[in-house]
Amino acid sequence: MTVSTEHNAKATPVTGSLEGRIRELAQEIIQQDDWFIVDVQVRGRKGSRIVEVYLDGDEGVSVKDMAKLSRELAFLLDTEDLIKGKYHLNVSSPGNDRALLTERQYRRHLGKELQVLVNREDDGIWTEGENLGVKEGVLTLRTKKGAEEISISEISKARIKLPW
Repeated sequence: MTVSTEHNAKATPVTGSLEGRIRELAQEIIQQDDWFIVDVQVRGRKGSRIVEVYLDGDEGVSVKDMAKLSRELAFLLDTEDLIKGKYHLNVSSPGNDRALLTERQYRRHLGKELQVLVNREDDGIWTEGENLGVKEGVLTLRTKKGAEEISISEISKARIKLPW
């Protein structure tokens, strides 16, 4: 699911990270405990930027939720003049094919099969297993070898294992 809008903005540069400021604005808008921003990405160059905001919720998000965030965020981006020239704003849910980036996402996908790339020493090792939960920065997976605990900081990539 994606909600997209195109905007023209006359902007003055801001200090700090553009993605960080967009994330702050989006967080101010949602202010609900069951929604959270997964990621913000800005691509392209002056006059043709693409701003992608990934919204998720403990029970998922609807197109109506994403449209609301898109409208209100576009208004704030234009009001604060954050982006020079034209930009295209996409607000979407991360989908099952996108990497898990936050502990909250791991909690949301409790019980699902995950594929995890773990960085240990100089190697990356893929492991698969059922997500048994996250506690204090440690993910527990039920693998073929039994329960395995993996520090979130050691995970370089994690995604939901699709059934096909």
